[in-house]
Amino acid sequence: MLKRLLISIPLWFVLSFTCKGQDIVFTQIAEFKFQNIRIGHLIDSLSIIYGIDFAYDAGIIKIDSIVNVDAKGEILGDWINSYFKNSKRDVSFTDRQVIIGRPRGVFIPRESLRISGKIEIYGTNRPLPFANIGVIDHPIGTTSNEQGNFEIILPITYSGEKLSISHLGFLSRKISIPRSDTTIHVSLAETTVHLPEVQIKYMNPIHILQNMVDRIPANYPTDTYFLTAFFRETIKQDGRYVDVSEAIVEILKPSYQTSFDYEKARFIKGRKGKELSEMDIVNFKLEGGPYHFSRLDVVRHRDFVNLNNEAGFYNYYFEGLGIEHDRLVYKVRFKPKDDSEDLFYQGELRIDSETYALVSAIFELTPPSIRRSRNYLIKRDARRFITKPYLARYYVDYRPWGNIWILNKVRGEVSLRITDKSNKQRSDIQTISEILVSDLVKAESRQKHKWFGTFKADYILSDNIGDFDPDFWKNFNIISPDEALEKVFSGK
Repeated sequence: MLKRLLISIPLWFVLSFTCKGQDIVFTQIAEFKFQNIRIGHLIDSLSIIYGIDFAYDAGIIKIDSIVNVDAKGEILGDWINSYFKNSKRDVSFTDRQVIIGRPRGVFIPRESLRISGKIEIYGTNRPLPFANIGVIDHPIGTTSNEQGNFEIILPITYSGEKLSISHLGFLSRKISIPRSDTTIHVSLAETTVHLPEVQIKYMNPIHILQNMVDRIPANYPTDTYFLTAFFRETIKQDGRYVDVSEAIVEILKPSYQTSFDYEKARFIKGRKGKELSEMDIVNFKLEGGPYHFSRLDVVRHRDFVNLNNEAGFYNYYFEGLGIEHDRLVYKVRFKPKDDSEDLFYQGELRIDSETYALVSAIFELTPPSIRRSRNYLIKRDARRFITKPYLARYYVDYRPWGNIWILNKVRGEVSLRITDKSNKQRSDIQTISEILVSDLVKAESRQKHKWFGTFKADYILSDNIGDFDPDFWKNFNIISPDEALEKVFSGK
């Protein structure tokens, strides 16, 4: 019999071993009546009254429409299903969640072309993982997977423009976008940084970081944007996939001048892979991934950057220069001043040498923090288990768009060992959550503050989305999986 654990990863996402809830809430008799209410307010009211969450495709529900509703005496779930379901909308229920989306086979038509291929290191047969692929002067992009494979879908009107392929420490390649679907094979050559004598001298890391903070208004969006993003979370147990969940989400990204205002994310489409096999020892789930990862923006929230050296938690060190996006970057390493209690991170910030924009950040829990992290990570445990996290690593990347930089991708990896003391079994769990921003548009003013149907911190994606559909992502850019998802999802 599987035992249940609940685990939370501090700051950005939650790992959980949880019991699946009941759908009793949807069988109760409804007692509400509203006159002249907006659909967005109706959804919000039902969420508050009955303690349920709504996840819906923002393109098929007009939240500003005024409606009159009377559900007194009806079964809540039956009323929700009959009211929201039609030929263009499908309604499903899991736990205390209502999911409203397009029926399978209903897609947004778009004239598009598809470019797929593989990226390798020049002169070798080795793949180049996590390379950036994007259209110059447009916000559309994707990234290569661990095998170097990628796929990107572009509007047909982009034919003739330039596709840029780049990676830290490699020379970028620019390729003309063809007029039809095509497969390409790209090799990137490693590069060394040839520096004039004046640039070899030591740079003050505090000076670099101060310039980075001062220039945030010039380097990042000052308006509110909607980001279309692909989110994936995978769980491996002892090297084999046991869960793959994916979703297209829309993120409301506030201005970079208002770091106190948090991002919101809402569900567009999603699917869950069929487990290859039942999990051993425990039933492991990820909680709150889309909610927390949509807020992981080192620039907006000034993570790890406190320039008051006496009051700050970190020391900073200049680590030389590198190349990213064909631009010279300063590398600033940081580590905690005192790592004797609480949780702290160590890592590196890469900052553009001309604009002082933060280009990327990579960081992880320090070894002492990892050893202390169990009390922070485990919310609910059984006495027969010993759970030891041994890795918590994150990566945040930005890319140029015109004269500014925009969030490109976020990746988090957490690994832990679980030992069953009673049965003397041990298992390794590896989780990877990643989000890729594939498009963005400026938000309308009326949408900036009232935004319904957003993800909550306790949302478990794998419990609230549908099964595998081979045509599901027909019109969306995604990260190519490390393994054919058809194989992962079918269990073959």
